[in-house]
Amino acid sequence: MKHKPTTVLDRLGAFRDLLTISDDEVDTFMGTSDELFVDSPENTKADYDDGVPLRGYRQGSSDELQQLYRIIHLLCTLGSVEKMYMPPALDVDQSVLQNQILFERIVAGDLKIGRGDKVLDLGCGCGAIAEHIAALTDAIPYGINLDRSQIEKAWENPNLPRANFTVGDFNQPLPFDDASFDAVYAIQPLTYLTDHEFTFREVHRILKPGGMFVMNDVAALDAYDRGNERHRTLIQHTRELTVFGGFWYYRYWEDLFETTGFELISSVGRSAVEMIKKEVALFDRYEAVFNFLRKLRVIPRNTDALMQRMNENSHSYIRAEEEELLTLNWHCVAQKPA
Repeated sequence: MKHKPTTVLDRLGAFRDLLTISDDEVDTFMGTSDELFVDSPENTKADYDDGVPLRGYRQGSSDELQQLYRIIHLLCTLGSVEKMYMPPALDVDQSVLQNQILFERIVAGDLKIGRGDKVLDLGCGCGAIAEHIAALTDAIPYGINLDRSQIEKAWENPNLPRANFTVGDFNQPLPFDDASFDAVYAIQPLTYLTDHEFTFREVHRILKPGGMFVMNDVAALDAYDRGNERHRTLIQHTRELTVFGGFWYYRYWEDLFETTGFELISSVGRSAVEMIKKEVALFDRYEAVFNFLRKLRVIPRNTDALMQRMNENSHSYIRAEEEELLTLNWHCVAQKPA
């Protein structure tokens, strides 16, 4: 499979579309982001030690999420993360895209699938990861995602079977038969779980005996102290930047697999900080351009404010990862018993 990096034309298109966003649209984006991601549920190490149960995410409406993702996708395309996830830094000398490719090879190996096997991408976005996993394994790709606009892009991809990609909510019963998949994976969507056990039991239900379930998502680490105001600020800025919803200590993820009938094979966190540093360097240059255009009154006032907020939050995210308060890449591999 030939991976297409974000091109100059892609970035110019995203830049053009950002220039057309009105102040009202930016205000709506900011307000929706604050409503959905300020004071989102979290469970820390202290909660885990005290036996506090998981708090699920309060999911926004499809319209709210679609409004968010429209602008987020433009910002991601302006950078290097059109696939809309930040990979772990596996090779710091390589680009974000190359590290996504390296990471997806790890996922493909973890899934233990081959020609003709059925594999589901839970929260599949536009289907770019599903396309790569299918190319690596010769498996038959399926995907489900809440945002119809992203599924429509998957439908337009000639390398993906259109009928296998579905608009749906993984917080509801999954629209698949029992024991119908050989493997399931989820790359950074599970932060939106409203009822963890329900969704994990649904994945267990649709997997064949012996099937693999691989997840990679945000997790709180040992050092995070909710009582520390500075820690809370760094996490909140990271949440606004990466639009993750719930934020849960990694041991909750490990226990969840075992509670819902899986055998946990491996569980490890990886840092993405060197990848986000590459993006920050790029967006620092963009911010200067946006500021100049705002002074010339070429762009709406709030578009520049959007870039400033993104850059400030990026620096907070770097500090949060460097201080090991969180990772966006807690990686678990589990199996449904044969």
